[in-house]
Amino acid sequence: MINGAFRALVDNLPSLMSQLSNAQLRPWSDLGGLPQKGIYVFYEDNVAIYVGRTNRMRRRIKEHGQMSSGHNKAPFAFNIAKKEAIALGLEVGVPREMLKQNTEFDRLFRDAKKRVSKMSVRVVEIYNPIVQTLFEVYASMELKTEGYNSFENH
Repeated sequence: MINGAFRALVDNLPSLMSQLSNAQLRPWSDLGGLPQKGIYVFYEDNVAIYVGRTNRMRRRIKEHGQMSSGHNKAPFAFNIAKKEAIALGLEVGVPREMLKQNTEFDRLFRDAKKRVSKMSVRVVEIYNPIVQTLFEVYASMELKTEGYNSFENH
């Protein structure tokens, strides 16, 4: 049997999804007036491709596409680069530190950050960290962003 408090959180997820779906689609380059905490979704050509959560919304979204961001600050771009590298036959099954030393991978990573900086985002304000966690997974599944979202342990 599911705990009543947990059930209430789960029952609210579709409402949060509706709020997210109806939120303004903003270009990465214009992120003024965002809430501090919540869930963000990157869109490319009006298709959702990545869901993230944060307690520092504007700065976190910017990190994904800034050229100065490393693999820990831009995991979405890093995942894009890994997919591109696999398609090119590059070995990606090595630690991130080794992978980023590969000049071809580094070029792919830079290109991916440029790509992210041209995307748009939608956000929904969520302060409760448990709700953020649940909704990140729920939104990823609803929006079918599993191509770039990974819930693997690091």
